[in-house]
Amino acid sequence: MYCKDLRQILDSYISDELLVETNHDVLRHLEDCAACRRELAARRDLRIHLRRAVIDSPQSQVDIVFARRLKNELRDAALSHGGVIGGFDLRSIFNPRNFALAFGCFLILGFGGLLIFDRTKLVVLTANTKTNSASNSESEIAAAVHASWQELTSQAVGDHQNCAIEYRLAIEPISLDEAAKTYAAFYKDLDQTIETVVITGANAPEFVESHMCIYEGRQFAHIVFKQNGNLVSVLVTTTDLPGETEGIMAARNDANTSFAGMHFGHFAMFVVSNLSESENSTLAQRIAPAVRLHTGKLRA
Repeated sequence: MYCKDLRQILDSYISDELLVETNHDVLRHLEDCAACRRELAARRDLRIHLRRAVIDSPQSQVDIVFARRLKNELRDAALSHGGVIGGFDLRSIFNPRNFALAFGCFLILGFGGLLIFDRTKLVVLTANTKTNSASNSESEIAAAVHASWQELTSQAVGDHQNCAIEYRLAIEPISLDEAAKTYAAFYKDLDQTIETVVITGANAPEFVESHMCIYEGRQFAHIVFKQNGNLVSVLVTTTDLPGETEGIMAARNDANTSFAGMHFGHFAMFVVSNLSESENSTLAQRIAPAVRLHTGKLRA
């Protein structure tokens, strides 16, 4: 698959609308193409912004006049049947306290039906695909995921080294508040969320700074602490890796740097420092549930 071919179907990939075999082709291409991975991250960020803009726009709010007219029409229909249809008393809907709930359920059921219909079509299409080479494809996917995780880990370690320690980034960092307005909502108050679980008890790390920085084309929420004279980086970024890790995946990068990371949904978290591997992993275990909860609010 060439870059041009992938970018034509990239939006369908993000929407989970492709067949299994095509998804495999996409993952294999993304494994070797950093430019397309950056394009994928940019399109996902754009979707987050568009979704938030649509939800918050005045046009998306329920029109009061329409709601009142619909209420009256439904009430008239109910009364024309004596208020009871199929054994259900429709007049209870028009109680002022119940109407808002009923109208909300009406919208949810409508949209829910569309989503279920679309998902059903996708399941049918997937079920009809050939599975003769399923085991080989799964092995290839696992290899691609492993390679992508290795690259992501390398970028996190590189950001720690080039931002927290040496401060030699090509692009100037911006505040998390500004990043939340410009890029994605998860940046907002992420530093405060992490501080509440890190800066507790004796010998707790000391907060240094927080910002959003870019390293090798990848955006990171970067929260820096200091413990026992060592700088500790907590890095959170978006990812397209499938599934979720059951726990911390930890290893030493070299003789001086430890890192621990995990991913959940469309987010990955790393803790990188010069602490021992056990100290670094313990700190990551403390932070991970708070980061999972913070980013999980965006997926609820």
